[in-house]
Amino acid sequence: MTDLDTNEPIRGPEAVRKSLIDAAVQLMAMRSPRQISGRELAKHAGVNYGLIHHYFGSKDAVFAEAVAVATEEMGERWDSDGILPVNTSDDAASYRTFAKLELDEVRSPMTDLIHRIVRGQATATGRAEDDPELLAQVALCAALQFGWGAFEEEIVTGLQEFGVDRDALREKVSELSMRLGDG
Repeated sequence: MTDLDTNEPIRGPEAVRKSLIDAAVQLMAMRSPRQISGRELAKHAGVNYGLIHHYFGSKDAVFAEAVAVATEEMGERWDSDGILPVNTSDDAASYRTFAKLELDEVRSPMTDLIHRIVRGQATATGRAEDDPELLAQVALCAALQFGWGAFEEEIVTGLQEFGVDRDALREKVSELSMRLGDG
């Protein structure tokens, strides 16, 4: 995340691009790209608005690149290890991004991720990619990943009346998700 409290400008093409992509992921974790202006994106990134167009051509191109980066990061987690525990860390912005993202594409990055999870889980367990049990496990675990990412705050708030501890809940959710992945 860009530290907007410093007065140091972000310099250099790679630093500007990274700052804009990071800001896009963070903002998309809260709202759809259609609800985020280019000026808001630039301000959150700590860069001049004109740099969006200079380096990406448009605000939409920044969001598309942010989705590609987030997709790759998530896909790498699943490629060889199969189903992993629900990401309950504070770094799960990518999951919130996908949960809130509105795409107009024929094939969304979510489809690509699901395919990667299936391939990773099939490899990790030695089962066929079309195994109905494997597909059901992937569906359930993917729903948990993205559902937790989208609604963690609301879930924790809803459970506060019962004395829930966020860190303990996160640990339990991760444990339970692994049991589901083990079949």
